[in-house]
Amino acid sequence: MVDASLPDDSASQPAPEEVVVHLNSRIHRLKYRQGDTLLETLRRANLLTPFVCEQGVCGTCMARLLEGEVSLRENHVLSEHDLASGYTLVCQGVPCSAECEIEVLG
Repeated sequence: MVDASLPDDSASQPAPEEVVVHLNSRIHRLKYRQGDTLLETLRRANLLTPFVCEQGVCGTCMARLLEGEVSLRENHVLSEHDLASGYTLVCQGVPCSAECEIEVLG
């Protein structure tokens, strides 16, 4: 399930120790720092992923959530149907469950 807003008390939200990322036909297990977006986590691991605006507007960084929950700081592009179908934005997505696994699209 994907929550479209990040609660103000995000420090008290559960966070995974690692994020599992499916990217370019490979699976990466990345150390996660609580409060970081998925894009920040990917950058720290030197993994290139599509993105443009970093504002939750363009949808270039869309990913599919395979496991766990992600809250979005901003979302101006994904519909309620997209969210219910498991899509999220890497640039705005913050893991908020003990597990987080995504598939980067594009």
